[in-house]
Amino acid sequence: MEFELRIVVEKVAISTQEVVECNMLKVYDIEAPQSILELGLRHTEQISLLSKVQNSVLAEQCKLIRKDHKTCPNCGGKLGRNGTTKSKFHAVFSDHQLTIQKHRCQNPDCRWQQSSTTNAVFGTNIHPDLAKLQCEQGANFSYRQAQENLEKINTCHRPINNHTQISRLTSQVGEMLSKQNLITPEPEECAEASKEIILQVDGGHIPIKEKQKRSFEALFAVTYRPENLQPVDENHRQIVDKSCAISAQEDNLEMMKTYVLNTALKQGLNTKTLVTALADGAKNCWSVIQALKPHCRDIEAILDWFHIGKKFQNVLNGLDATNQESLENAKWKLWHGQATEAIEKLETLRRQITDEKQKNKLKGLKDYLLRNQEYLINYEQRKQSNQTFTSQVAESHIDTVINARHKRDGKMQWSRVGAHNVLQIRAAMISQQWQHHWQRTVLPALGIVA
Repeated sequence: MEFELRIVVEKVAISTQEVVECNMLKVYDIEAPQSILELGLRHTEQISLLSKVQNSVLAEQCKLIRKDHKTCPNCGGKLGRNGTTKSKFHAVFSDHQLTIQKHRCQNPDCRWQQSSTTNAVFGTNIHPDLAKLQCEQGANFSYRQAQENLEKINTCHRPINNHTQISRLTSQVGEMLSKQNLITPEPEECAEASKEIILQVDGGHIPIKEKQKRSFEALFAVTYRPENLQPVDENHRQIVDKSCAISAQEDNLEMMKTYVLNTALKQGLNTKTLVTALADGAKNCWSVIQALKPHCRDIEAILDWFHIGKKFQNVLNGLDATNQESLENAKWKLWHGQATEAIEKLETLRRQITDEKQKNKLKGLKDYLLRNQEYLINYEQRKQSNQTFTSQVAESHIDTVINARHKRDGKMQWSRVGAHNVLQIRAAMISQQWQHHWQRTVLPALGIVA
């Protein structure tokens, strides 16, 4: 061994460049690595080194905390030093103890004392970047799994990353986000006025904690401009810019309607905009869609082909070859805008079948189309015109936003409020708004004025 590597922190006077203080953090022997494991620093070593650097920075910063506080806020008298306080501070990868100067009023009639903890000075002892990471983990994984993930990142157990803390903070941030989503967006948050926007509304069911009930429904909506639906390949498309809204609240859809209006405004909704809206045929979805009517030029509501196709497939699976051909013929008529003929053909087919189970399925399909007949269109024509006719993209969002978190574990059960709060963060993530605006919600949740 010919050399060693020293990691040193120097405190330097800016005016003279004189080294005032020098601290050696770590000494590394420089030797030829015998394996890839010896190349560079191991994970634990990196965290340890970062923690030492943090300690050096924090020690200097603590000397400057409230250094300019000279007078008592109570009586205006002179402040004097009154010892120090040891206080915790939790950074992203490490935990630290700060030494903060305390002060006391020297006026004998006042004797006001200053609280000098990290919480008293900054409003929290958790760095917002750590809180952001905890929220992201809590929104994407079960709270216990989130704790395990953070332990892997940190290579050790940290009490600040326990699952209870992650759950509490995630819920607080989601609640804050829920309230902010009800506020009409500022003009600078909105895209330029659009001639058309596309709205897709769908629902997903979440297991519920309440006894005697199996699940409750969360409504999800995605709003985007037509030009933002772009091809990935011959068979797939993706939305490159979108605004998402979701609600699990039981409030007669009031919150969801406000959320959807605000997401539409962000995409350029105005009184001259045509809204092309797709839904699966549920009354609550149509109700949310129609709430936009006073705010746009018109709404073209469409029963999306994706759900129609699933309904037909459910019936098709139990039919023999001859009846399958008849059902496909009815579907072909529906595809080409011949809704009345398609419904009549379904009724004819129902009468020909003797199996009661299949008859009931066909009746269910026919009734579904009758209930939504005003929303049936010429799907072939829209496809040829390169216009939206299916909510398949939104359906994939349901899997991403709701099912991936709320149904991953078959034993997982939720309260409406708990699910609603987590879903707000997930919707912000999929809208690609979280990274830009997380401080709006995380800082207030920590008790910090943003």
